[in-house]
Amino acid sequence: MKKIDIHHHLVEEHNYIDNLLRTMDEHEIEKSSLIGLGSLFKGLFVQNGHNGSCADDDAVEKVVKQYPDRFFGQGYIRLGVDNAAKVDELHDRGFAGLKFHIPKERYDAEEYFAIYEKAQRYDMPCLFHTGIVAFPTPMPAERISSFNMEPIHLEAVAQLFPELKIIIAHLGIQSYLTALTLIRLFPNIYADLSGSTPGWRANLSMDDWQRLLWFPNAHEKILFGSDVHWNEITENIDIYDTIATAAGWNESMRQNIYYKNSRKLFNFAK
Repeated sequence: MKKIDIHHHLVEEHNYIDNLLRTMDEHEIEKSSLIGLGSLFKGLFVQNGHNGSCADDDAVEKVVKQYPDRFFGQGYIRLGVDNAAKVDELHDRGFAGLKFHIPKERYDAEEYFAIYEKAQRYDMPCLFHTGIVAFPTPMPAERISSFNMEPIHLEAVAQLFPELKIIIAHLGIQSYLTALTLIRLFPNIYADLSGSTPGWRANLSMDDWQRLLWFPNAHEKILFGSDVHWNEITENIDIYDTIATAAGWNESMRQNIYYKNSRKLFNFAK
């Protein structure tokens, strides 16, 4: 079954892209998002020796230009540090969407509205990290607050910017019930089920997933995203398949979560 991975990070590792491409071919992943979070996340997911690079927007742009049919970039914006001009810059450079992570204030802080307005104007889907953050190297001086990234703070954003395409990364992790309510009630909010293997999803059983994904259009609001090293993608697909089975999704519904929803959201159909 064809897939689009909307949540994958560029990893600072030798031959990473070659290995990722082989894995994508093995699992019919037509396109994969690439995200570079820069120096604060240096070493993220590295398993086989650091290659000395920095996975930032520049590095992502370089790979996307080399493989435009296989990768699309989501530019990183740190809310409270970057301003709305960066949205213009990333759009002009060809980034398909935006990634928000470790904001200085809550996601619904008024000072961020100009950024959301431009993302809405450019029709750039926005992937919001939710859940507790684990840095590759501890960063206590940054005073990161995961409370700022709680999915409930996206409620006001969705109402103020009804055309903004909001994706809740990791289904809120510890706040998955809130995230599920948001994607059910707001037409412009979606979620991926990404995470480490098995990560936060290990706490939920087949019965839990059947109960949680009860609403009729759930298969239209979930997107496939991995957010792991390339060598964990197979296990993550297995987890998605297990969840889809628990939810009772047929072949057509599975096509939605793996491919059609993302293709429509990122306008790959055009």
